[in-house]
Amino acid sequence: MSVIGSLNQIAEDEGVLAVALVGEDGFVIESVRKDGAADIDFVGGAATAAMASSKALADHLNKGDVKEVMVEYNEGPLLMIPIKTNNSEYTLVMLLDDVQNLGRIRFQLKKTRATLEEELS
Repeated sequence: MSVIGSLNQIAEDEGVLAVALVGEDGFVIESVRKDGAADIDFVGGAATAAMASSKALADHLNKGDVKEVMVEYNEGPLLMIPIKTNNSEYTLVMLLDDVQNLGRIRFQLKKTRATLEEELS
């Protein structure tokens, strides 16, 4: 499978409106969105900054690695997950329609995340 194939697999899950893979530089590498979803290509820099802030906070609190960052909005949550490879770090950004789907999406993501990490290595 390819990176875009993995993102398509994530986007197929009910409740996922859009998903993007963002590089360390804040640029969106690949993205997939469903009809009517917000254009997630514009969140790259903000997602990278939010992840950096979350990592700094975790370091300050001695909490270890950041597993995920979630921001909940009236129209549904935004989930950001760090993806580490041997050479780089990425942020997987997912725009969801409702927090009720979060548990199922997290479960599905565990399967896809390992494949995505392999593809990026």
